[in-house]
Amino acid sequence: MKQALIISAFSTLGKTYLGNKYKNIFDFEASSYKWIYNDKEIAKDIEKRKGVTDRIQNPNYPENYLKDLKKYSEKYDILLITPEKKIRNILKQNKIEYFIAYPIKPDFTVQRAINRGNNMYFSKGLEKTYKQWYPTEEENILWINEDEYLEDTLRKKGFIK
Repeated sequence: MKQALIISAFSTLGKTYLGNKYKNIFDFEASSYKWIYNDKEIAKDIEKRKGVTDRIQNPNYPENYLKDLKKYSEKYDILLITPEKKIRNILKQNKIEYFIAYPIKPDFTVQRAINRGNNMYFSKGLEKTYKQWYPTEEENILWINEDEYLEDTLRKKGFIK
């Protein structure tokens, strides 16, 4: 059975870009699984719904996300997933190997979010989640510098050409 390389990547590092550019890479966005949105139009647009607070937690999360993670892992070479600590802990418990792509510092991710048009709630919230989801020493960490994106790091590591 084929198993994708799983990369748990922080926001603004270029997951969506990679998923759109490479056919063998899938940006497995968690928000569709984690939240139920009250505004159906916003629910359709992944970028617009980032930071939207008019939503409720899906009671099936994270089980629904993990179920599909296994399915997509068999279809793609690289699976880009949420950096949420809850998901990473479940991966560890199930002995599923992954890398975590994390920015060296949070300030440039906040600016990237603002530059791409995310709302301030989401953009400023990156500072908080940066601390909450910080990688542990036992994780396989891919540190991302301010002048780099995930694609640069994956290319340096030989994961993509």
